Amino acid sequence: MNKHTTELLEQHFDTAFAEPDGIRKLRKLILTLAMQGKLVQQDPSEKPASELLKEIEAEKQRLVKDGKIKKPKSLPPIREEEKLYSLPQGWEWARLQSFSDYNGRPNIDPSEIAEDTWLLDLEDIEKETSRLIGRARYFQRESKSTKSTFKEGDVLYGKLRPYLDKVLVADSAGVCTTEIVPIVPSKAVIPEFLRWLLKRPGFLSHVNTLMYGVKMPRLGTEDAIHSVHPIPPVNEQYRIVAKIDELMARCDELEKLHTAQQEQRLTVHAAAIKQLLNIAEPDQHQRAQAFLAEHFGELYTVKENVAELRKAILQLAVMGKLVPQKPNDQPASELLKEIEAERQRLVKKGKIKIPKSLPPVTEEEKPYALPQGWEWARLGNLALSSDSGWSPQCLPGMRKGQEWGVLKVSAVSWGKFNPDENKALPASQNPRLDCEVKSGDFLISRANTDELVARSVVVNDAPPHLMMSEKIVRFTLSCSVDKVFVNIVNGVPYSRAYYMGNASGTSSSMKNVSRETMSLLPVSLPPLQEQRRIVAKIDELMGLCNFLEQKIDAATGKQAELLNALMLAQSQNNTTEKRRQASLSTAQVIDLATYRANIGCYAFSKLANAQYFGRTAAAKVMYLAQAYVGLELDQKPEREAAGPLDTWIYDFERQGQGKRWFEVNEKTLANGRKKTEYRCLSALSEPAARAEALMSCEQKAEFDRLIYALADKTTEQVEIIATLFAVWNDFLIDGIQPADEQIITDMREHWHGRKARFAPSDLKPWLVWLRKENFVPRGLGPRTVQQQRLGV
Repeated sequence: MNKHTTELLEQHFDTAFAEPDGIRKLRKLILTLAMQGKLVQQDPSEKPASELLKEIEAEKQRLVKDGKIKKPKSLPPIREEEKLYSLPQGWEWARLQSFSDYNGRPNIDPSEIAEDTWLLDLEDIEKETSRLIGRARYFQRESKSTKSTFKEGDVLYGKLRPYLDKVLVADSAGVCTTEIVPIVPSKAVIPEFLRWLLKRPGFLSHVNTLMYGVKMPRLGTEDAIHSVHPIPPVNEQYRIVAKIDELMARCDELEKLHTAQQEQRLTVHAAAIKQLLNIAEPDQHQRAQAFLAEHFGELYTVKENVAELRKAILQLAVMGKLVPQKPNDQPASELLKEIEAERQRLVKKGKIKIPKSLPPVTEEEKPYALPQGWEWARLGNLALSSDSGWSPQCLPGMRKGQEWGVLKVSAVSWGKFNPDENKALPASQNPRLDCEVKSGDFLISRANTDELVARSVVVNDAPPHLMMSEKIVRFTLSCSVDKVFVNIVNGVPYSRAYYMGNASGTSSSMKNVSRETMSLLPVSLPPLQEQRRIVAKIDELMGLCNFLEQKIDAATGKQAELLNALMLAQSQNNTTEKRRQASLSTAQVIDLATYRANIGCYAFSKLANAQYFGRTAAAKVMYLAQAYVGLELDQKPEREAAGPLDTWIYDFERQGQGKRWFEVNEKTLANGRKKTEYRCLSALSEPAARAEALMSCEQKAEFDRLIYALADKTTEQVEIIATLFAVWNDFLIDGIQPADEQIITDMREHWHGRKARFAPSDLKPWLVWLRKENFVPRGLGPRTVQQQRLGV
């Protein structure tokens, strides 16, 4: 390793420690540098890898000639585009089967396995580190299926997608489940080096483009044996392994230190918050706040602490510990008398029904003592009346303009009223005016998930013609209470515990709370003037929490950008996939799920007004974003009826609805088939804007060109374009330059049967269009999953 690389790695260690995901990225960088020949010095006197590979091939030929082994299948020569970067002198690119024997040990029947034989399962290998964390004998496990044998020195490789980085060198003989493949290394590669070869980021990324199978995606044998790897001289392999082990051990120590620091921050903060919540006298209150102020810098560098601070602020508020009490404030007991008197006047005038009498809050129900001037009351004691909505059969989509609509529970589930969460009332239905939502309403969800049931909002500005559904309850609160304060009380931990203890329903995904249960919620009620002071103070402190989180995001973002820039400067080389590497560098800044979601939102925002834009077109655009533009979306497109299709689109739809980026609507076409369409909402703009920063200028320009070229196409035309592109691209990945007739035949005969509905005369013009518009594939991944492999 030269001096420059050494200095940069030292810098990486310091930077990685500061960045939350930095140590994991640093491990990847170490392996990338190692497999590019940049981690240790080369020795020109060592026998080059090319000579070793020739010797192995000669030995195979002798064994074939002597009848000791069958003649192996010839491996195809390595194409230039498979050589991702230039290798140092003495190194050689080689296919896996040329220097090892993949799945090179026989299987064994359970009846032949000795009871004390070591039986290895994937769960015995720790993810990422590949440490052996469990060792069991055959008699200790119930599994009696056929097993693979292995010997000491074999490299044991987990071929299933969730376990691709589980690679172990066997220290003794044994048997393993068939999800683990024993690889027998030749004299050209030492087992420990082969282990790191299979764990390197470049190979994991390559394998992810080749996985097949739906339930448990796996690496196919042909893909494995044909995979291409950089092989250095054997002595250099030993030096590389020693250096990797040294640097990984240093990463382990950094990880332990980082975890200890984070745990210490959380522990200290928890102690401070507990002290705050348990205060009784003003001087204790001041001491706790002084402690937080003294440790502010170190405590609030992690978002978990800020989240706990938010909870503590709200808890202090409802306990009477957030603002000082004023003896001149009218006590809450008087407020309750005024509310009762107001209720009686309304009953006398016939404006409300006689309310049901509520029992006083018992001592057992009071979670803490209240300051002077406060009172325990029921939520129903603060309301003049309550009612629930109506759930007629609605249209699937959101209402338009001044149409009538019915609110979904998601409109009141997230702390802020969202009028966009509604379904249109059919024109044939007459609205119920008594269910219309008004500004100032206090709404609670009656049915929802464990976490969201009985969540509430105050409606600040209600658009006309929106009705509550029957799953939403409205409490008409007296003007003698502050609605925002009541909303805060309804969401604090003791209220959540009350609702969970009184909700019906056996499934956590659907709980129900009755209106009577809501009415009986114990509420800690301060004087009205203090309610208003508390709300103002909470607004101020929540603004501080927002600022803290923004600071953490900014610091984390800068650390991530710096680390990625340093890593990119070292890991980039002369490769035949510059575009792919540029995309990967941006995707590394954030996690893959967020990156894909942002890119998806960008595509949706651009196509929102396209006449035919729906799920089919969306899936095709995202496929082309990776296979043509080169964005690293880690898709696994399948040769489905409307393929190429990656099932991620369904997860994205659920996420988009939950985040209120867009609505998903389904309509029935004239031919009886159903079509899924999207309606974009205002919240989509934020992730779409972030996507622009994650793409290079060239990528964005090319993605935009692609999107605009598809925007005026029908759903069927987009399907044809993307499928022809995928067929053509798959041929190129396989090293074949196809004629147009081959592409058309493959699409009609080797995809889903529905593709046969397109006549060759329908398809030929679109191949011409692809060339004319310069949307010509270059053999970039991912390769589509072959139809016959689906369900494997």
